Amino acid sequence: MSDKFLMPELVPDQKKMAGDFKKILLIAGGRTPHISWIRRAAADRIIYCADHGLDICIKAGLKPDFILGDGDSADKANWQWAKSAGVPFMSFPSDKDLTDTQLALQKITERCICADIILTGVWGGRFDHLFSSLFSLSGLSNKNVRLCAADDKETLFYLKDGHMSFRCGQRPLSISLLPFSNVCRGVSINGTKWPLDKVTLLQKMPYAVSNILQGTEECTVQVEKGILGIYFCWHDFGKI
Repeated sequence: MSDKFLMPELVPDQKKMAGDFKKILLIAGGRTPHISWIRRAAADRIIYCADHGLDICIKAGLKPDFILGDGDSADKANWQWAKSAGVPFMSFPSDKDLTDTQLALQKITERCICADIILTGVWGGRFDHLFSSLFSLSGLSNKNVRLCAADDKETLFYLKDGHMSFRCGQRPLSISLLPFSNVCRGVSINGTKWPLDKVTLLQKMPYAVSNILQGTEECTVQVEKGILGIYFCWHDFGKI
């Protein structure tokens, strides 16, 4: 497996991202990204850890800026080390309505008017947590918050009523368009083998999956109305 930072480079709309713009890495407790990847992802970002995400952070040799959670899944020694090191904590009871990751996202967006958030440690593990995290991210998508769930194998960007251009540092095995609202209208993608031009995608029957780049490392995606997930995969999960 390559240790390159494999997330596509997003070309943002700088006008929409003006103001109090914060670059944040939120580490949750799912699959651990490759150590080299997470170190590169953390560069120049404020690091938040949601519970067991603290263990991933420490394994990568990083010190978090904030820790949120109930401490029920993090290693107790790491939890105590972070407290002794003076890392700011926001503790929650184990019995609560929201997950630690949902609470962390809520607190981050309350603090930051404009934010670029990478959520990692989200793929793999329990499907219910993955489902909860991905749909929670989609609900935060707006013109002032740029979001993705990423590691060295998979990345999902969110796009609401707009367009994004991507350059891929390493060619993905597949690209899929996933509706996170009930309906996504005016969906287009170019730079791929199977382009789309202003089609409608339904959440109940998402068919725009397993596309590939065509003759370039760049693609552009547009959705006129709705919240669209743009998914990149670099790993063949059929191979061990």
